[in-house]
Amino acid sequence: MNATLAKNIQTTPMAPYVGLMREMSVKDKHAVVAFLMDTMGEGDDRLLFYKYHNEWKRDTKFLSSVSAVTAHPAFAQIVNMGGNAVPFIVEEIEREPSNLVWALNAIFHKKIGNGETVTEACKLWIAELKKY
Repeated sequence: MNATLAKNIQTTPMAPYVGLMREMSVKDKHAVVAFLMDTMGEGDDRLLFYKYHNEWKRDTKFLSSVSAVTAHPAFAQIVNMGGNAVPFIVEEIEREPSNLVWALNAIFHKKIGNGETVTEACKLWIAELKKY
């Protein structure tokens, strides 16, 4: 990671920085997450979520089987975060529907609807969670 990027990370509040990460290469994202985990500790749920989320996306992007995608260890770590992961999952599936929605089924121990597509399931979960 270059010195300018490291300096910007140290002086930028976390929320705007996470948005910037979406535009970075995977290699830079991993470097940034590693740097932030080292400097801020693992207590920050957003950092922890995106550490697992980025690993999961990287390792499963070429898989077509939903069961293989949801069996990944990083997916299990997101589920293990429980309610702490929910705001970040919703943020992600609002931005781009994905198999990440199935983590909500596991976290809440329920399935919304029957046989929906990923996009439909994302819409149903977002609507359900916005009620609260």
